[in-house]
Amino acid sequence: MVYYSCIMAMTFLTLGVLCILVRENDRFTRDERKPYYLACDIVALSALCEWLGIALNGNTDFPAWMLQSVKCADYILTPLAGGLLMLQLRGPHTLLKPTVGILAFNVLFQIVSAFFGWTVAVDSQNTYFHGPLYPLYMAMYIAVIAMVVVEFIVYGQRFRRQNRASVYATLALVVAGIALQELLGDEVRTAYLGLAIGMALLYIRNAEYAQVEKDDEVRELDYRLLMSQITPHFLFNCLSAIREIYREDPDAGDRSITSFSRYLRYNLDSISRDRPIAFADELGHVRRYLELQQLRFGDALVVTYDVGNVDFSLPALTLQPIVENAVTHGSRKVAGRPGHVTVRAEERDDSYVVSVIDDGPGFDADAEPADARSHVGLRSVRERLELVGAELAIDSEPGSGTTVTMTFPKGA
Repeated sequence: MVYYSCIMAMTFLTLGVLCILVRENDRFTRDERKPYYLACDIVALSALCEWLGIALNGNTDFPAWMLQSVKCADYILTPLAGGLLMLQLRGPHTLLKPTVGILAFNVLFQIVSAFFGWTVAVDSQNTYFHGPLYPLYMAMYIAVIAMVVVEFIVYGQRFRRQNRASVYATLALVVAGIALQELLGDEVRTAYLGLAIGMALLYIRNAEYAQVEKDDEVRELDYRLLMSQITPHFLFNCLSAIREIYREDPDAGDRSITSFSRYLRYNLDSISRDRPIAFADELGHVRRYLELQQLRFGDALVVTYDVGNVDFSLPALTLQPIVENAVTHGSRKVAGRPGHVTVRAEERDDSYVVSVIDDGPGFDADAEPADARSHVGLRSVRERLELVGAELAIDSEPGSGTTVTMTFPKGA
């Protein structure tokens, strides 16, 4: 009993660590966490019922109905614990419905059997023994395990050959733990420990691939954003403006070419960045962009910077698209007077706040984004901010200009 108590303690510790890992993983949504929590609860209850069955077996200090109830719960929860492994496999489940059907039938079967001793019976010495229909229970248990094995094999086929070994190795560990206990008898109790460790390994694998998918998503967003910034129309206008400057002031033209080349270099380098950058670097890129725009529009575009002493990081190419929107769809649509764009950054108690303000015609911020404004890369910016826990808000009304605010929580 001491040996098995130690095995149970290790099982519960493994499940506890798994729950902590799941809770701390910000990449998993609430719905993605639920299967792990449910599986941990069921495995823990199953292991507890088996431990109680061993503790109560042959102990006449307790009534027979208690042992009968514990074994009934044990035979209900054990196949269910194995079946819940399917829910941790990401994607469609081919055999989920038949597995649920078998598990539901087993629940009814075990409840009825508890009254007639079909699966487990208890004698006068408060010792349990298998009833005449115990083989039916084992057939259902084996069927559930077989379906889980098939699901794992099908799941593994979705990956490249070199990425399947971890799936199949995890499956082998779980099946080995169950098989050792069922084949070697009461002296070996490895099923739940193997199941708990297998769940933990499967979680680690899923978390790893979730990160890979997020990285791919970020790279795709970076690429889309990059392509939205380097437009032929903008490049042509900048080069035309620089050509005119060269005619009047070659030194100013050289400075303009330098600013233009740095602007392009930053855009091209951004696609390979996989980490946030300093706000000062992003602000420098915005300054170069606005300098290029002022080459085109001259005194018709007035830019103001109200930037405090802020030191934080943000994804590359998040501020510049917002500023571009303020110029293209805001200040440049002001008729008869210069358009104004203000870039503001400040530190608050719990966050850093960056705002871009224009005095353009504004729009209905409550309308659908596609109808409200032809946003240049704004959707990509919002998605990339969400990946790092930041938020984007738009405040605008027709005739009153637009304020776009990014909020970066401290410690995110």
